[in-house]
Amino acid sequence: MISKRTHTNSRRTSLALCALLGVATSLTGQKHWAYSKPTRPAIPAVKAKDWPRNPIDAFVLARLEKAGLQPARSAERARLLRRVYLDLTGLPPSIADVDTFLSDRSPDAYAKTVDRLLASPRFGEHWARHWLDLARYADSNGFQADQLRQSWAYRDWVINALNTGMPFDQFTIEQIAGDMLVQATLSQKIATGFHRTVVCNVEAGVHPESNRVDQVIDRVNTTATVWLGSTIACSQCHDHKYDPFSQKEYYQLFSFFNNTPIEVKNPLGKGVSFDFYGPKIDLPLLPKQAAARAKLEPRLADAERRHAVAVKNAASRQPAWERRIAAALASGSKWHVLDVARFESTGDEDFQILPDKSVLIGGRVPGTATYTVTIDTELTNITAFKLETLTHPSLPGTGPGRGDDARPNFILSEFAVKARSADGKTERDVVLQSARADYSQKNWPVTAAIDGNARKGWAIGGGFFKDHFATFTTRKPVGGSGGTTLTFTLDQNFGRGRTIGRFRISAFLGDPAALEVPDNIARLLRKKSRQPRESKRLEAYYLKNHATATQLDNEVRSIRRQLAKLKPDTTLVMVEQAAARKTHVLKRGDYLAPGDAVTAQTPKALNSWRDEWPRNRLGLARWLTDRDNPLVARVAVNRWWSQIFGHGIVTTEEDFGTRGAKPTHPGLLDWLATEFMDSNWSMKHTLGLIVTSATYRQSSRIRAGDADAKNMLYGRGPRFRMSAEMIRDSGLAVSGLLSTKTGGKPVFPPQPPGLWRQTGRNEPKYIVATDHNRFRRGIYVVWRRAAPYPSFVLFDGPDRSECHPKRSRTNTPMQALALMNDEAFVEMAMALAQRIVTDGGATTAERVEYGFRRVLARRPTSREADHLANVFRRELRRLNADPKVAKTLVDGMKGLRFDPEADRVRLAAWFFVANILFNLDEAITKG
Repeated sequence: MISKRTHTNSRRTSLALCALLGVATSLTGQKHWAYSKPTRPAIPAVKAKDWPRNPIDAFVLARLEKAGLQPARSAERARLLRRVYLDLTGLPPSIADVDTFLSDRSPDAYAKTVDRLLASPRFGEHWARHWLDLARYADSNGFQADQLRQSWAYRDWVINALNTGMPFDQFTIEQIAGDMLVQATLSQKIATGFHRTVVCNVEAGVHPESNRVDQVIDRVNTTATVWLGSTIACSQCHDHKYDPFSQKEYYQLFSFFNNTPIEVKNPLGKGVSFDFYGPKIDLPLLPKQAAARAKLEPRLADAERRHAVAVKNAASRQPAWERRIAAALASGSKWHVLDVARFESTGDEDFQILPDKSVLIGGRVPGTATYTVTIDTELTNITAFKLETLTHPSLPGTGPGRGDDARPNFILSEFAVKARSADGKTERDVVLQSARADYSQKNWPVTAAIDGNARKGWAIGGGFFKDHFATFTTRKPVGGSGGTTLTFTLDQNFGRGRTIGRFRISAFLGDPAALEVPDNIARLLRKKSRQPRESKRLEAYYLKNHATATQLDNEVRSIRRQLAKLKPDTTLVMVEQAAARKTHVLKRGDYLAPGDAVTAQTPKALNSWRDEWPRNRLGLARWLTDRDNPLVARVAVNRWWSQIFGHGIVTTEEDFGTRGAKPTHPGLLDWLATEFMDSNWSMKHTLGLIVTSATYRQSSRIRAGDADAKNMLYGRGPRFRMSAEMIRDSGLAVSGLLSTKTGGKPVFPPQPPGLWRQTGRNEPKYIVATDHNRFRRGIYVVWRRAAPYPSFVLFDGPDRSECHPKRSRTNTPMQALALMNDEAFVEMAMALAQRIVTDGGATTAERVEYGFRRVLARRPTSREADHLANVFRRELRRLNADPKVAKTLVDGMKGLRFDPEADRVRLAAWFFVANILFNLDEAITKG
């Protein structure tokens, strides 16, 4: 643990104290075992010579015999098969897999199975989970709103590297310094995402340099934990109290990572707002995406060319437009409210003409109505009409419609005008060529009021309790000398009282183009001289209202939006700055208190530096994977051993130092470490040796009077609860829901609503998948540090804010509640019930056995089978008495679809059996 306190102990005093405690070196001067490189030990002699299957067993058996203990018998074949499937792939075997294995009695049947599982693509998906805990991999920043960022390509790189059997030394080099390799490939650059997964603070007011130093510190500490199993982090503020690492050596390691650029920035260059930043690279497009871009890019170029021509042509016409509109504005053109001479309605309502010349309708509310308004006017050269729909206290909810108090809407189906000369000799329909309104309900635009289609119209849903207006321009001027009679028809034929409650009609004289000009543009047009920014604003307005230019601009924008959707995904990578930073010892770990300058070096207590290595991250990676390094191979094999047996040969997996636990089998640890390096750093080879050993194949049943309760001597097989991801993946597999799609962006399976709402600002949205992504493996589930997937948290998944070498294993009531009630697990149980009904056979006994074997691989005992059969019969009786319960349960499954003719009562009864199977301790235990 890093201490931020001020310590007065000098380095000399610290080391003297360590020497007195016998921690850095013993009183005899011997070096601590972990700081001497492993050498291949001799295979110990054992008494029971027929038990060992490989050297691992000789080391284990020798220790058992020394303690006066004997190994357990071999596990039952079905249980062993389930164990090795779970250990190597994280998934249980199918019934067909079990039957094939049980029927194969050849001596190499088990070895063939192991080889097949090691070659399975499911292997990398399972083992990547543990590495991603170490890499503190997540899909989010880790602070405040905890926004998402793209780094899933690194996760896929880890899976692929494990599946292809990449040697661990190469696996190490590419992650620490893949970008520094000669002619580094895209894959090698992606690998450096290991050190870009660190949390990044983008809170308001964060200091970018402080954030960068924190990230470098995290990289040093994580490297030490992952590869060295050491608490070098304790040296950030002072010399290590127990291990031979000084504060100076800490900052010498720090120097290897100190040439990184700033990773947060202020996007506006002012204020306190910061964004996630830092190096990233584009990922290749998929073939379909590349093909689509290839088609769109020339279309965009052509549309941009045509738009430029249209803008140029429009610019040449703009001066004439400005003169025309300025003249119209100068002429004093305005709206004239018209006096109503006569009003009629087919709805037979009451009405009154108010002093402001508006018509207020009252009385009964008809279903439909057509208003006819007659107006006599002396006005000439009328070019537009305005219909105002007005509120009034007497109207429902104040209107302007007469529907009801809560939704006083109206729908104007058609608005028509006729004009008759005063002498009555000429009468014509006035053609209305355009319409606009201050507000229109979605899908009910004002243009529908003049389109001749009575099944459409203008409505104001969502804009109730306010005045509104619509303007209609005429194709030809209206009104002659001597006066004109205007007849307005307002059809409202949509029923339910959707009629206008109060309205007023006005006429406009002059150029109707002036009607469209907002006040701010009108002010600019009246000015004799303009500022450059004013001219640009006027130009922008003109182009926006120029039909051809606007149409082409929309086309350009549309193509750009399509291209934006085809924009390559990115991933975070490490890069080295051209100019190296100077590194200083930071007093008390404070970046504002630099001390002596240091250069890149590695701790003297470990292996020596070679002259041919560059003093950068690549050289550091070479140093880590050098065979003389005493820790890397030991730490790696110890972690794998722990994943399989539940605890490591060194139980303190993160601390191989003097305060860590001593190895229970030091010879075995060194033999595994040297075998690992001798096998070209092959993880699969090492795991294969472990799972084919007699030690691994033992029964996990605890024997009466077992003197080794914690199984520290490995006198029985491993048995412990599975990890959170394994529990979910196993449930998906046995239910038949599991999607086998690999790689790609994180997925969003069902989780309780509202868990992602914390600060309420700028937070990502959790949109639950409804397709196959709902049922993909846990390795692909989105990992947001502020709110990890809830069932993963319940089963001890970390938030991955920091390197996590080993997960705890707890047992809480919340875990049982999740397995019984979580939406995802309920869906799995129902899907398993459907499998039992369709594939399990004809009889209840056959179906019980089928379901049991799908979940647990082995056959049930007679007592287990009888109990489950009785549960089914009891639930069937209960649900037959109330079949609505069954229908509600089955049809309530959001992620599943069922045959409408399916027997929902029987399916629901089997659901309760499946739910029991999922909640068995054995179902979530590897043993």
